Amino acid sequence: MPESKPITDKADEIVRETVVFAAELLDEPELSAKDNFLDLGGHSMLALELSEWAKERYGASISMELIFERSIGEAAADMVRRVDA
Repeated sequence: MPESKPITDKADEIVRETVVFAAELLDEPELSAKDNFLDLGGHSMLALELSEWAKERYGASISMELIFERSIGEAAADMVRRVDA
């Protein structure tokens, strides 16, 4: 029987995938989880696209408030907590 991934590995992978998608949306290949979406040129339509992508892929959307106020990684981690709940 294959081993399941530990929750922290799964959460880290979801955050990484979210950062990669955000980098594509913003056309910022060097984007990191510590970057702020707004500081890199993000706006409400791109934030909505990111949130909808997360909802379709993981079953939970990214908080619009967090995507604008915190780092992309923090917003993604918040979404992961709701996925695992």
